[in-house]
Amino acid sequence: MKTAVKRTVLCAVLLLILAAAAPFLCLLPFFAPGDAGASPSPTALPDASAQEQEDTAPDTPRAEPQAILVWDDAAGEAVSVPALEYLIGAAACEMPPDWPDDALMAQMVASHSWALYQLEHSDQKDAAITVNSAQCSGWTTEEVLRSRWGEDFETRWQHFTQLAEEVLYDLVLYDDAPAATCYHAISAGHTQASQRVWVESLPYLQGVDSSWDKTADDFEVTVQYDAQQVSDAMYAYLGIDVTGNPDTWIGETVWDDAGYVDTIQVCGQSVTGTQMRSALSLRSACFAIAWQDGEFTVTTRGYGHGVGLSQEGARAMAAGGASWQDILDYYFPGTRLGTTDDLL
Repeated sequence: MKTAVKRTVLCAVLLLILAAAAPFLCLLPFFAPGDAGASPSPTALPDASAQEQEDTAPDTPRAEPQAILVWDDAAGEAVSVPALEYLIGAAACEMPPDWPDDALMAQMVASHSWALYQLEHSDQKDAAITVNSAQCSGWTTEEVLRSRWGEDFETRWQHFTQLAEEVLYDLVLYDDAPAATCYHAISAGHTQASQRVWVESLPYLQGVDSSWDKTADDFEVTVQYDAQQVSDAMYAYLGIDVTGNPDTWIGETVWDDAGYVDTIQVCGQSVTGTQMRSALSLRSACFAIAWQDGEFTVTTRGYGHGVGLSQEGARAMAAGGASWQDILDYYFPGTRLGTTDDLL
């Protein structure tokens, strides 16, 4: 009897203990054996400082552009020009300072790419190109520009510097190398294929329409030569000893699809338009020549060799809202825009 009473009392005590402990049983999962003494792991949050650094990381390429080595006829020596100074000096020689910014930047990138192309392909490794800083031909110095721009120098120099800094690392590339981004002042209304002027045929220099050029000042210019001047030029530059009446010297002229002279007959000999242009110092190889009123009259259209970027076309495109990238893509189809990083 006593044993039964004890069992009954013990069971009652146990029930009271369990009832008192029940509210704490829900805490047991937090103290599982594997996590003993550890706090619950919070959901991983992104590193705000790392994200901020990623968002604000500069886009500037790592590869610094190399200095451009030029042969300066004015100095009579090779001169190493920092890339930024080269872009400024080259664009200032090639375009008026009040032209649209995108035309100036297109010229800067073209000048940069052309110089690197020449440095890679020229037989003369001592310089990429020949310039005359004193005459502002090809490239010039800050000192020369200070003299040319006068009281406008500070404003213009700062402006050109800002534009050059913006495109300092940009290049026109073909097959991951600098492209032959040559340029000229005014086309004949259509740019010319490279093989018409030089030996090499480049796929991105086969000519594009550039009708904007036809509205340029001095698009068409007429000059006169007397018979002696033409005779001397034919002999000195072409080795042709002209004979007979001057009205028989010039024969058939054949123009190419771009409007430039392909060939012209001189005293029965075939001469290229480029050769004739050089012999007579003509503005362009797009010309017509005739003997009339006792002299030779030559009418030219355009200014320059006509290959690659037309500077007048670039001006017109930029004035119409085209970007410098648009301009370079248009005049050098098949190339791509890259940076100095691509040359590593």
